[in-house]
Amino acid sequence: MPEAKTANIYRTARMTAGLTQERWSEMLGVSPEAVRQYETGTYIPADEIARRMAELAGMPVLAYWHLCRKSKLAAALLPEVEDVPLPQAVCRLLAAVGAWTHKQRSDRLLQIAADGKVDELEETGFRQILADLDEIIQAALQVKFSEDKEEGLI
Repeated sequence: MPEAKTANIYRTARMTAGLTQERWSEMLGVSPEAVRQYETGTYIPADEIARRMAELAGMPVLAYWHLCRKSKLAAALLPEVEDVPLPQAVCRLLAAVGAWTHKQRSDRLLQIAADGKVDELEETGFRQILADLDEIIQAALQVKFSEDKEEGLI
């Protein structure tokens, strides 16, 4: 969620849509003051408002960023996802999957899981496999949120 670290994600959505706070508030069905509060970080909008922002701005990833901002649990469990062009997202995904295959991670994961437990000797390798899986998941989410802007959200 790189933009969330440097700028308010709700302001980013409005600016991406090219709208004033007043026009944005009309389109969202909220007051201009509510928009100001979202953009200053005073309040986090309701899920439905954030979903509408994502649709209006053509930024499906905004809904994901909103979830991570709203929930500490989601922020802790879900990988950061950038808003990248589809070709770049696909390249990242294919590179991550290629690295997984090259490292023969699926064979090693089967060996580790065969006895139903991860023992001390397998722990380091298992952690490396999980890190590789995290990269694949992150890359797959970037592809998901790089969908054609006209399609909208799920």
